[in-house]
Amino acid sequence: SIVVAEENYGEGSSREHAAMEPRFLNVRVILAKSFARIFFRNAFNNGIILLQCDGIQEVVKGGDIVTVDLENKTVSANGKSFPVGAIPQNLLEIVEHGGLVEDTKAKIKAGYKAPELPVMSDASLRRKGFTLAEKILRKNAGVEEVKPGDIVVTHPDFLMIHDIYTPYLLDTLHEMGTKEIDDPDKVCIVFDHCMPTAVAKNDSAHYDAGLKLAEEYGIKKLHIGEGICHSLMHEKFYAKPGEVQSATDSHTTTYGGAGCFCSGIGTAEMAAALTTGELWFKVPSAIKVVLNGHFPKGVFSKDIILRILGDITASGAQYKSLEFTGPAAREMSLDARFTVANMALEAGAKCGLFEADEKTAAYYGIPLSEIDWIRIDDEAQYEKVLTYDVSTLEPQLSCPQGVDNVYPISEVLGTPMDEVYIGSCTNGSLEDLKAAADILRGKKVANHVRVIVVPATNTVFKEAIEKGYIKDFIEAGCVISHPCCGLCCGMPYGLMYDDERILLTANRNFIGRQGTKKTLGYLSSPAVAAATALTGVVTDPRTL
Repeated sequence: SIVVAEENYGEGSSREHAAMEPRFLNVRVILAKSFARIFFRNAFNNGIILLQCDGIQEVVKGGDIVTVDLENKTVSANGKSFPVGAIPQNLLEIVEHGGLVEDTKAKIKAGYKAPELPVMSDASLRRKGFTLAEKILRKNAGVEEVKPGDIVVTHPDFLMIHDIYTPYLLDTLHEMGTKEIDDPDKVCIVFDHCMPTAVAKNDSAHYDAGLKLAEEYGIKKLHIGEGICHSLMHEKFYAKPGEVQSATDSHTTTYGGAGCFCSGIGTAEMAAALTTGELWFKVPSAIKVVLNGHFPKGVFSKDIILRILGDITASGAQYKSLEFTGPAAREMSLDARFTVANMALEAGAKCGLFEADEKTAAYYGIPLSEIDWIRIDDEAQYEKVLTYDVSTLEPQLSCPQGVDNVYPISEVLGTPMDEVYIGSCTNGSLEDLKAAADILRGKKVANHVRVIVVPATNTVFKEAIEKGYIKDFIEAGCVISHPCCGLCCGMPYGLMYDDERILLTANRNFIGRQGTKKTLGYLSSPAVAAATALTGVVTDPRTL
């Protein structure tokens, strides 16, 4: 009933299967050097105790007896003892109830109502010495002091559900006995992963469940086939600067590009948050990323986040806040910032946050004075500081089989490709389509290369038509798909076969994600993707 594991144990997806399976196998405790941060939440919410422990891995083997002493905060085996951290009371209660579903059932039975949180004064809001994550969490939770490791109970400003989760969420709400949710106006449902229906039972299981979920619980913000959920969240201004938000998807970190604290959660936790209006967060420690210089022609925000991932690895920001500042960060458009925040998750980050500035205020049409407190303080305590000069950066590629397997383009030039995919919530904006169209205009893609272009939303699609980008893609020989998640999440719009290579502007190139276990996936900026589409091999866009 106890699992002992190494680093970054668990799955980084919001899907709860990775946490549900050990629970069904009667695993009660997992000891590891570190955990994938979404798995950490999902495991506790399924009644499993997770303890960070470094050292026990060297003294045990399968079948050994391990003693976990929560009161004295130790684990021991074979005559050796190791310290572990304390478990907050709210997580212990979830475990004692057998998981979040039973815990929420108990709250419903007791007639629980979330208490009103105090409103923070402007003077308190502008106190110095806090990281961006700390500032936003303390504002929402109404607490004066927070530090890394503290548990704060927030009232999320908005919650988003996409179609993959609708049947499971509906079942969980019914299992909990939820008759009505806390605030239907603070919730939206987006049909994007399974839109249009692509695999068996997409329609009956996910589509119908989403409609029933909206009708049964009075959710009016329903977006069917309008685009990718994360892109819609900022396009519709649902995710605003300084707010706390969550969604049933890993890449919810996207909205941090506008200074919004946002993180993905699983089905049980979404059901509980919808029911109670509350969501707990452990305050993350933070890494400050200073971006100096100016982006040279042909180099984009995707290149800097890939370079960071290559440097710190897929677990280098585990449950931390990556906070971006510096001249190059301020130079980025909001769409470019969303790209970086989106992929902060791939380093295990709890969130990726940019400061709010004039560009943020203009994007949302709000006075800067309302959000200018979302700024990095010199007095704040950061775990470390990473500094980059983007003016020296060349285009980067993430190579098979992991997001952090990153190389400068000079070391990957000439690698043949069978398919190119331009789109996703990471790089499907109008700005991204322009970068690709500018390279493809008046040319033809290589005969042997399949090229698929997917605008992120219907709004982006229509604007790309008006500006002539879609015409450029069609005349170059690309296939245009309606706005959806498509191949990025493994839906069969261009799936690959054994030993085929694909270059994507998406956020993940995990084994099997875009085809078979032997499909080779590469990640790049839209400019690199477009240049490669023309030649059929990895090509530096700066040469075209």
